[in-house]
Amino acid sequence: MLGLIVLAGAFLAGGILVGERTTSVDNRAAARDQPSRDFMFQVIGAKTANQGGHTLNLFFHYRYPSGIADNDIPDYTRLRTMALDSLAAVDVSKNPYWEVVNNQLCARLKNGFPIQAITCELQVVGSENPGPHDEPGYRASIETIGDIEPLDVPGPLAN
Repeated sequence: MLGLIVLAGAFLAGGILVGERTTSVDNRAAARDQPSRDFMFQVIGAKTANQGGHTLNLFFHYRYPSGIADNDIPDYTRLRTMALDSLAAVDVSKNPYWEVVNNQLCARLKNGFPIQAITCELQVVGSENPGPHDEPGYRASIETIGDIEPLDVPGPLAN
């Protein structure tokens, strides 16, 4: 009898776990079926003094909250200006990694505007024949906040 009770308890616990997983999968599938409003823009050739001075390509893809009213959608040039102002304000004496710069930049944009999710790619323009203060090739930091596919914009094949 005790064995049957333990077995029944195991089946019940297993059923609850399967039910929770199924509900979680169903909720994610339902969220994907909901219409979404996204926007993307880029800034090519931004100059920065960080890490000895570099040129950056910036890519931003963000999603608005579901049901956002048309008049609540921000003009992307405000986000662009904030991004460039954030780059200009980087404390170059600390020589921060690009990942740190991008993390702070992406968080500022997410928190400063009606944005549900955002992905930001900060691409450092590279050279195959670098000077004394540079590293070879393009490199990038990708920061993603919220439920949105991370950006993956490759640098050019040749410079």
